[in-house]
Amino acid sequence: MAEFRVRVSTGEAFGAGTWDKMSVIIVGTEGETLPLPLDHFGKEFSAGAEEDFKVTCPQDVGRVLLLRVHKAPPTLLRPFWPLASDAWFCRWVQLTPPRGAPLRFPCYQWLEDQGSLVLREGTAKISWEDRHPTLQQQRQEELQARRETYSWKTYIPGWPRCLNEETIKNLDLNIKYSLAKNITFYLRGSSMLAHLKLKGLLDRKGLWKSLEEMRSVFNFWKTPAVEYVFEHWQEDAFFAYQFLNGLNPVLIRRCRHLPKNFPVTDAMVAPVLGPGTSLQAELEKGSLFLVDYGILSGIRTNVINRRPQFSAAPMTLLYQRPGCGPLLPLAIQLSQTPGPDSPIFLPSDDKWDWLLAKTWVRNAEFSIHEALTHLLQVHLVTEVFTLATLRQLPHCHPLFKSTGLGIEGFSELIQRYMEQLNYSVLCLPEDIRARGVEDIPGYYYRDDGMQIWGVPSSLGTREALIQYVTMVIFTCSAKHSAVGTGQFDFSAWMPNLPPTMQLPPPTSKGQASPERFIATLPPVNATCDVIVALWALSKEPGDRRSLGTYPDEHFTEAAPCWSIAAFQSRLAQISRDIQERNQDLELPYTYLDPPIIENSVSI
Repeated sequence: MAEFRVRVSTGEAFGAGTWDKMSVIIVGTEGETLPLPLDHFGKEFSAGAEEDFKVTCPQDVGRVLLLRVHKAPPTLLRPFWPLASDAWFCRWVQLTPPRGAPLRFPCYQWLEDQGSLVLREGTAKISWEDRHPTLQQQRQEELQARRETYSWKTYIPGWPRCLNEETIKNLDLNIKYSLAKNITFYLRGSSMLAHLKLKGLLDRKGLWKSLEEMRSVFNFWKTPAVEYVFEHWQEDAFFAYQFLNGLNPVLIRRCRHLPKNFPVTDAMVAPVLGPGTSLQAELEKGSLFLVDYGILSGIRTNVINRRPQFSAAPMTLLYQRPGCGPLLPLAIQLSQTPGPDSPIFLPSDDKWDWLLAKTWVRNAEFSIHEALTHLLQVHLVTEVFTLATLRQLPHCHPLFKSTGLGIEGFSELIQRYMEQLNYSVLCLPEDIRARGVEDIPGYYYRDDGMQIWGVPSSLGTREALIQYVTMVIFTCSAKHSAVGTGQFDFSAWMPNLPPTMQLPPPTSKGQASPERFIATLPPVNATCDVIVALWALSKEPGDRRSLGTYPDEHFTEAAPCWSIAAFQSRLAQISRDIQERNQDLELPYTYLDPPIIENSVSI
């Protein structure tokens, strides 16, 4: 006879407790016990409770390998099953044998209906460390079950593969969106929709009367960042700043040679460059930068309110003034084909010509950001990482423990980009070097991102594996924050980032006017639809877990616990540095401040 002490911790979330009855089976090197009830007089397993039990097994099972935790309804309720279904969230089970130290079995899973969980002791192990046949068999059974539950699907040819939605109904509570997030998300969107509905704007298909009317409508939701955007959106310096620290800070690259299809001349840019220099001289110095939206050429556009919409594939040349002066736009061409019908717009042009050209660039920025940088890179690609992890890594594995174009145009754009997407684009240090933007001043996305990345490229070495895992973690956490959190800040003032354009790009100068500018912008209902969506997608999801916050204690070994503590300390210092820097900035860059960053894609 051997007496074991069992300590069980139930989660604190709403509905985590249960009235159901629990039992454990202790599996060891010499056999396993019969089910051992975990029972006191009265109710056990209340939310937030940690409870102790004593169980006695008649035989010696040897060194403990596994625990099987079983949940079943109380005897009186069995005839009514599954009407009395009662889910339970187990944080961990601790087993203290008659001799030896306590063994912690992390769980952090929901157990639904009548069923069992197989738990392993909290030491992380890769496959070759599982020497006992029982552990090897458990590992293979777990992976087989995962592969059956999480199946792949091709949603659209050319897109990354994703989760087969037909299996969603079979998914357990452990990977579903949390109740707090769901409630917050829908309440936030519904409140804004109701406000706009009462104002009669959701059904208004016509043009905005003026920029002033637009501002008065959205004044209710202004934030300091939204107010800053409204005050500065027409300025060249802020237009250029957004290539560095706006929603899509990943396109700008150093220009050493002007593209042949972008015939900018010295005479065009002399007013900005000033005397004593030339395009060639500045190209050689490395002070010119290019943002090219050529991937948008010929993309199909949407139809809104029965009107066809329009798109452009612009190129923008930018100039970094010496002595840390502001980055400034030099020239904009709205197509990839130069000629009489595709003029090069300049800061010296008429105010409305130049503003309209910049607004077309901002519309291209919206399309690339939402389709590629946001949807593809930090949602669709990260879903591939997540699904592969769920299918291929058992719970005990070390890596498992860290945890205006319309749909047709978006689909075509993603298919095009997938043909050129490579590993280095997703690795921040390599991407920064490839784009030649290591030393451009005021690039806070680069500066803060490189601090958070923090590691020293096939997966044949430990260093290559570290880089790959870091890329996955960075993409799912920091990059998602950088390109997602500010969506409302930069888009609430719609002319700064219009989601669609109702008139075609200008084919000559002198066409623009205040009236034509308004007529080109999205209609009222389309503006409202997009801003409601971005409002809901940008804000606090309801139960944030900031980067480095791990309430689920999956690791029991000293080494990973020390690494987690060191990581948290480093993140705290990065946050202090960012907040100190931001005190001197007119527009603080907060999107990569560690407390703002979610551990993973959360919305």
